[in-house]
Amino acid sequence: MKRTDAVRIRLTPEERVAIAAAGEAVGLGLCSFARMAAVKAAGRKPAKPPRKKPNDHQRALAQWTEQLGRIGNNLNQCARALNAGDAREPSVLTEIRTELQELREAVLAYNSAAEE
Repeated sequence: MKRTDAVRIRLTPEERVAIAAAGEAVGLGLCSFARMAAVKAAGRKPAKPPRKKPNDHQRALAQWTEQLGRIGNNLNQCARALNAGDAREPSVLTEIRTELQELREAVLAYNSAAEE
């Protein structure tokens, strides 16, 4: 459902901080949290909340997945070329191996930092 109406409310700085913190605790921004709380207080069932903001772990995972997809694409192109009889220079495969190693090291470093 598209939301087209807007309501403006005035808050003290303390109220704003408290509402923002409560929203952040459940993965919502200030406006989404306030909207859902107001609708619920009015005795109605709030519409589904918007997607939650990704946390640091989710952003890192998305970045690594994207990078792995690019590496996989490069590898598929090399395999296709080799199967078609095109002899690729070993430097292309070395580059792919280096990219995979860098990705592996980034994941391991992230995991080590998260465990501390």
